[in-house]
Amino acid sequence: MKLVLRFFKRYVRRNIPQYALGLAMLVATNYAVVRVPTLIGRALDALGPAGAGLAAGQSIALELMLWALAVVVVRTLSRVLFFNPGRDVEFRLGVDLFRHLLAMQRPFFLRRRVGELVSMATNDTMSVRLLVGFAGLQVFNVAVAIPMHLVQMWTTDRVLTLWSIVPIALGTAYTVHIVRSFYAMIRVSFEMLARLSDRVLESYAGIGTARAHAAEEALMRRFDERNQPYLDLQLRLSSQRAFAMPVLGLSGLVGTALVLWIGGDRVIAGDMQVGAIATFTTLLGSLVALLMALAWVLASISRGLIAISRIDEVIATPDDLPVPTASIALRQPPSLELRRLSFTYPGADTPALRDLDLSLRPGQTLGIFGRTGAGKSTLINLLARVYTPPPGTILVDGKDITTVPLAELRAGLAVVPQDPFLFSTTLRDNIRLQGERSGHVRGDDGEPAPRAGTSAARLQPDRPQAEADDPQLRAVLTAACLDDDLRALPEGLDTVVGERGVTLSGGQRQRTALARALYRKPALLLLDDILSAVDQGTEVKLVAAIRQLHDQPVVAGVAGVTHVPQDMSEAPAGLPPTTVIVSHRTSVLEHADEILVLADGRVLERGTHAELLALGGHYAETHHHQEAARA
Repeated sequence: MKLVLRFFKRYVRRNIPQYALGLAMLVATNYAVVRVPTLIGRALDALGPAGAGLAAGQSIALELMLWALAVVVVRTLSRVLFFNPGRDVEFRLGVDLFRHLLAMQRPFFLRRRVGELVSMATNDTMSVRLLVGFAGLQVFNVAVAIPMHLVQMWTTDRVLTLWSIVPIALGTAYTVHIVRSFYAMIRVSFEMLARLSDRVLESYAGIGTARAHAAEEALMRRFDERNQPYLDLQLRLSSQRAFAMPVLGLSGLVGTALVLWIGGDRVIAGDMQVGAIATFTTLLGSLVALLMALAWVLASISRGLIAISRIDEVIATPDDLPVPTASIALRQPPSLELRRLSFTYPGADTPALRDLDLSLRPGQTLGIFGRTGAGKSTLINLLARVYTPPPGTILVDGKDITTVPLAELRAGLAVVPQDPFLFSTTLRDNIRLQGERSGHVRGDDGEPAPRAGTSAARLQPDRPQAEADDPQLRAVLTAACLDDDLRALPEGLDTVVGERGVTLSGGQRQRTALARALYRKPALLLLDDILSAVDQGTEVKLVAAIRQLHDQPVVAGVAGVTHVPQDMSEAPAGLPPTTVIVSHRTSVLEHADEILVLADGRVLERGTHAELLALGGHYAETHHHQEAARA
């Protein structure tokens, strides 16, 4: 009950004026609905032997048409006034769910499958919409209509009301009992649908792998194994529902038969007119239809309440983020310090990082080298706050990274992961990450506007220029070695790259992600093995571009000696970003101010490129092997 009240206050309360007006329309609708049968009865009586004649019947028929028109108008208004708030609640609930998911840390997504969250954001929110809109309408409608029908039936004939209400009451009780049993099965169906959605998404993502290994039949078999139990459960629900509804309908037919039987005898005896039976049977049919709708409403209420509890369970899950107590603005490159950093993944027994110590001054570059599983990407994830490090182990500008709000930290941070994610939009918007607000104008049909200078653009002079001159964008495209690729793409920067950048190669996706990071002009730049999918020639160009960020003097000192500020207060504008580069290629790390060689989460070696070569350890051995392979 507390959950429902909390949901009502947060999402439904603002729509109370619309519901109130909708309720007024429902009262008017049901008044018209119960008025129509009485007019039918009066018309039959007027046309009978003892009636007033054709003129009276025509007058009643005209009034009947006016009431029918009124029913159409007020019923339409009532549905609009109830259904629109349902859409509004669905929208706001979906936004809140998505916003909360954006704040959640990686461990949450290890516990919750993507398919489950997708199902929750679609099927569950739709069930909530039906609860707030359709079910809300029907609940108020039944609450108003049933008393009106019973009063009109009682007014028409008390005896027939008592006889007809008994079978209907029994049928209604049985239907309510069946619908209540749906609750447990509906919850199970939501969970099964979530697992099935996750299986479908996984199959779509791996369809290329399945085809390459001729595993389509195995994929279909696994899908059938998940789908069959869900199908069986839905068939059980449908069979129970299909049996419950005819029972209620049968009770209405029994009530109608009793009305005709008992009422017919009374008409023959002269105690009752034919018009009264017509009025009564029409009201009885309308009442049965209301009760059958009520059965559907109970099922919708069950689904909606279960959906609310499932969504609330996710939204109520804490983000596990420490409460921020400090503030930071990474407008200039920060210093970076690690103090005995150790980290163990949730559920793991072995630490991924052990006792890392480091001090990096503003604008310097740290290289991370090591074999697979050494902890390189783990360190990047901790610096980017994908995972939360232990308090006091990572300091940015002397401030504990766990005490800084994520928004402030990430505003000056850019990360290029080893497996970058691209959105299914244009290459331009993937780099700028601003969509329609980037100045990339789209046409009325939703397609990219023609680029300036093209024949299509000249044929449409009234259309805005697709992109204002952006020297920063041109610079990062050159730095990321994308110029040649742009010339090969059919629409250049306006080429839609497809889902996850499927139309681009692995190296093109990595370089697009690098361009995206450079476009942000970050104060802290984290590069996680971004050259793993590029050829040797492109690697040389990218390494040169990254070095250019750091090869310029920072502050001129005495006799031309450069000076790197020791703290943020000394750091002037124009400094290169403080950079952390992860790579298994030693050529990428040659310019780093310090290189950490990791093994099993520990620092095996450390120093500059020259110092590590002189040390003759693992780094030097790998370097010689890579140089021999290049030759």
